Amino acid sequence: MKRLLPLAVALLLAACGSTPPTQYYQLPDSAFRLPENRAATRHATAVRVRLAEPIGSGSLLYQTDAHHLNLAQSNLWAAPLADTLAAAFANRLNRSGSALYLPAKLANDNAPVLDIHLDRFQGSYRGQTEISGTARRPDGSIKSFHVLTPQQGDGYPAMVDSLNRGLDGAAEQIGR
Repeated sequence: MKRLLPLAVALLLAACGSTPPTQYYQLPDSAFRLPENRAATRHATAVRVRLAEPIGSGSLLYQTDAHHLNLAQSNLWAAPLADTLAAAFANRLNRSGSALYLPAKLANDNAPVLDIHLDRFQGSYRGQTEISGTARRPDGSIKSFHVLTPQQGDGYPAMVDSLNRGLDGAAEQIGR
């Protein structure tokens, strides 16, 4: 019995110091849906998203002060973020205009391309999320966008909800 007590205490202490379980997140509107009234994909524009480092690392990103970014260790995107965002932007752009957009992976190789480069897609110590970057349209014109969205509540789920709402504003700025 005296031998089991130190072993039990050691196991209990080890359990207390373990890392939290990994949580996986997805954006609510990130599964591409072809608009019902647009069956022909021959004239579609491909949406391709490119991510600045460290956005594409797979971790959620949080700015802890004016100079530091934190890559979440146990809070990760469930799928590659560039693909997720291409579908999310295509969905939003399809709802707002008459043109048809497809994620680049679904578009024809010779389709015109809307190239979106994100340099910020993160939460912030200021209580808001930030999305910014540039979009190069198929005609060669370049449009910058920047969206700050208040975060409602604390934690990573609230941050993901805020980023999802911010994508509406980013797509609106790109579509203008």
